[in-house]
Amino acid sequence: MAQMQPMTSGKLEPVSNVTYDLVTVLSNVGEAVDALDTYIEDAKKANDRDAQQVFEQIRADEMRHGELLRNTICNQIKQGKF
Repeated sequence: MAQMQPMTSGKLEPVSNVTYDLVTVLSNVGEAVDALDTYIEDAKKANDRDAQQVFEQIRADEMRHGELLRNTICNQIKQGKF
């Protein structure tokens, strides 16, 4: 879904679907990491090492995904696509 982005001239220009999607997924990854921090603490408090390890691995994967997204967005900015 294309969104409107204000330009310096004051005229609204559409943001591409890909740009919108990248930013949306990055936001979702951030929310997932925040939730996983809570789940990790819950597992620690419950002394459930198995659950803690699973949550920590998923969090590490999400952090890696966030880095991939950030790098892609940075590249798009450099290319003038953002």
